[in-house]
Amino acid sequence: MVFEDGTRALTGIDLAVAPGELVTLVGPSGCGKTTILRLAAGLLAPTEGELTVAADATTSFVFQDPTLLEWRTALRNVELVGELRGLPREERRARALAGLDAVGLADATAKHPRQLSGGMRMRVSIARALVSEPELALFDEPFGALDEITRLHLQTLLQDLFAARRFGALFITHSVSEAVYLSDRVLVMGPGTIAAEVPVPWEHPRSPEVRYTAEFAELTGHVSRLLEEAS
Repeated sequence: MVFEDGTRALTGIDLAVAPGELVTLVGPSGCGKTTILRLAAGLLAPTEGELTVAADATTSFVFQDPTLLEWRTALRNVELVGELRGLPREERRARALAGLDAVGLADATAKHPRQLSGGMRMRVSIARALVSEPELALFDEPFGALDEITRLHLQTLLQDLFAARRFGALFITHSVSEAVYLSDRVLVMGPGTIAAEVPVPWEHPRSPEVRYTAEFAELTGHVSRLLEEAS
């Protein structure tokens, strides 16, 4: 991927995400992680090479900011995807209610974003992304701005949702421990390229307690060393 100003953002990227697989990209700021995500979403076209998403596959995108519409309630925000796709009102309302229930916000349907905490707003954003039952979900550092306790809680929530629904996912984070906890594979990026791939051995769903094991610490340390070398 080369931008109009001549910046070579990506070189020699060879990446596949299988159905039901969660792959995480870790790397320093500016290495091209978000560019890969935007390519996968169809927001950019590669300068050279091929990029293919399965025919008729639905894709959803969770941004760093929840990007909720302030004048809509939580329920109406989650309904938006069905509304844009022309679903009957009853169907999109039922899907939105189920989506909010899945992220633990069944009692917050009538609240507006300003009435919700940062973690709750992000849960609404996740519910909105997953309500369409996407084959491919793209996450651009969704938990980066949250406090540590909320972040750990939402990692567990996303892990449980992934285990239950098994959509394909491409996830970006600067947190190595987050990457290891959530992923089937962690891809370590250097400037504009993928420098290493690390498989994660644990099956889904994963207990939060796995974070406190010696095996988890060892794997997290291994990825951290690879990240330092690649940077």
